[in-house]
Amino acid sequence: MDINRPKKKFGQNFLQSDGILKKIISESKVTEDDHVIEIGPGRGALTKYLVHAAKSLTAFEIDTTLMSYLKPLEEAHDNFNVVYQDILTVDLDDYIQKHMGSKVKVIANIPYYITSPIIFKLLESKMVSEATLLIQKEVADRIVANEKTGDYGSLSIMINYQAEVKKLIQVKRTAFYPVPNVDSTVIQIIKHNQYQDLIQDEALFVKLVKAAFTQKRKTLINNLVELSGLSKEDLLNKLKAIDSKYDHFTRAESLSIEDFIRLANGWTV
Repeated sequence: MDINRPKKKFGQNFLQSDGILKKIISESKVTEDDHVIEIGPGRGALTKYLVHAAKSLTAFEIDTTLMSYLKPLEEAHDNFNVVYQDILTVDLDDYIQKHMGSKVKVIANIPYYITSPIIFKLLESKMVSEATLLIQKEVADRIVANEKTGDYGSLSIMINYQAEVKKLIQVKRTAFYPVPNVDSTVIQIIKHNQYQDLIQDEALFVKLVKAAFTQKRKTLINNLVELSGLSKEDLLNKLKAIDSKYDHFTRAESLSIEDFIRLANGWTV
């Protein structure tokens, strides 16, 4: 068995197009003043460009069998080191404060099966300012979707509530080895706090958003009735007291982030 073959259990699909790799560096706007974290460097395809673009580069890699590819890069570049640990188990802010000393940018080709956990971990970090991530195209479409579209859902709201997200590059599946079953998109996530002063109870906001999209085919009232503990008629009256536009047919995908904030703020009144 070839231990250096991409491993399905780690969701490894190695990006092989030098043109796309260089474009990721260019579009991410990494400068020689930036401290950068790479998640899942694999065989170092993106790493070999990042070490020249950034002030310092730390890579988190779960697969220790890739050390033979990454160790030569570490030995050749004083600004680069690899931590062989699952990024989801790392206390990111503690690590960055101890070893990097300032806010960082994250750049990564992340495994499809842990895309959401990684994104939310980066959003929770106070030491990550922005992230440029290569992810599954369908997930990227859901993240950047606007209300009243088929791709719009809780993921769209929960990420855009905390950050500005834009698509940078479309990547065909043939650019990877092994070739996955889907195309990919490079997105950039830049954090903001434009809603922080508007919301009174963030935990309630999150709970309402998740409940509202429990079953997308159902109406807002049908999805929220269990959470509210009210009858459907009483819940409708509650919603109408918050905003007169609500009716029996209102669906969660018709509501903007601002609508959900108003809903959360008026929920306990």
